[in-house]
Amino acid sequence: MPQTPTDLPAIEWDDLRYFLSLVREKSLSAAARKLGTTQPTMSRRLEQFEKKLGAVLFQRLPSGLALTETGRQILDHAERMEDAALAAQRIAVGSSAGLTGTVRVTSAEWLGARVLSPLLAKFCAVHPAVTIELVTDAEALSLTRREVDVALRFGRFQQDGLMQRKIGNIPFALYAAAAYLKAKGKPDFSRGGAGAALITMNAALADGVAETKWLRRHLPQTHIGFRSNSRDGQAAAAAAGMGLVCLPIHLASAYPGLRAIETPTPVPSREVWLGFHRDSGKLPRVRNLVDFIVGEFHPFA
Repeated sequence: MPQTPTDLPAIEWDDLRYFLSLVREKSLSAAARKLGTTQPTMSRRLEQFEKKLGAVLFQRLPSGLALTETGRQILDHAERMEDAALAAQRIAVGSSAGLTGTVRVTSAEWLGARVLSPLLAKFCAVHPAVTIELVTDAEALSLTRREVDVALRFGRFQQDGLMQRKIGNIPFALYAAAAYLKAKGKPDFSRGGAGAALITMNAALADGVAETKWLRRHLPQTHIGFRSNSRDGQAAAAAAGMGLVCLPIHLASAYPGLRAIETPTPVPSREVWLGFHRDSGKLPRVRNLVDFIVGEFHPFA
């Protein structure tokens, strides 16, 4: 008759801890030293565990302990239980630590410099024991691989195991320097912007950017005079008179020489999404920072 769950022997975490140490150290004496106990204690614990399971887990060889087939089958489950126990321990330690430690945040370069940095400075003033590490990188750092704790992206996250929410929209507009407009005038949208010069994203990035489609539709006859993957680089080039550019309104305001240009339809805005790993969100420092950013980002909604 098969055993029901209540009939099965109760395995405690300590049983598996001793078992894993024996697997890794391959002898009773080495495992005892590793766990800070004695060889007779290790021998007794192994005998009790094998008796509880009704199976032999190790062969006692002159060269040391070797797992039996049953022992090898149990090893896989024991290691998974160890991983789960360590994960629970990390969460508990992080929770008890409170608002201390480091939180890594990533975003686009201009968003990090112009929008996030002032917000993060306010957070650090309230929580001086927290260290914020802001990483602005052209390559998207991974939340699932824990390369960062919090990420801001222009679009939804696709990975599993993440918590995310839309926190606002970044409005865009078309700009040019006052000197450029004086020399060449405003673009003629009825002629597709013929004769105008355009500043845009690098070709490799352009297809994934919302305003690129808008520019192709409204200004297909413009000459692309400058490309850059840096929004600040584009803004600086436009301020120097190189041509027309679509920029976030918040960024363009940092360049007094730029003038907004009236357009037949609005330049598309960009959705801003905040994401973090489900486990990281259990840490007070991460959870508090997420709540703070969500609350402070509302002026851009």
